[in-house]
Amino acid sequence: MTVVLLLEDDPGLQFAFKEALDDAGYDVHTASNNEEAMSQLRRCTPDILLLDLMIDGTMSTDVANYAGYAAPDAEVIFMTGSGLFPKGELFGISQNARLVLRKPVDLRELTTMVAHVAEGGDEDVPYVAQA
Repeated sequence: MTVVLLLEDDPGLQFAFKEALDDAGYDVHTASNNEEAMSQLRRCTPDILLLDLMIDGTMSTDVANYAGYAAPDAEVIFMTGSGLFPKGELFGISQNARLVLRKPVDLRELTTMVAHVAEGGDEDVPYVAQA
């Protein structure tokens, strides 16, 4: 079973994303801030990190970078409603970033993209989804 670490600070979105991923058959661990996510990385080894880019005014790139050591085979999918990095610059900042999903995120698109990454699709081709 594919293990997903979901970092989302909005409780409603966290619930919706977790439910959609649970229903799709993933083992989902949640965190609401960067510290919780890093703590989760010490307890489990996720296959995929699904990270809200902006958490309480800070970026979750530190979590992605830490995952490079704690779970080096994990793929990172960032989600953002921010206008930062509109042309994919995030892939230069976070070496294990695989996808960027723009909020609002459609739940079908979310589960499809997670499945795509879990199956190893387009391993060397980073992708920025436009909302």
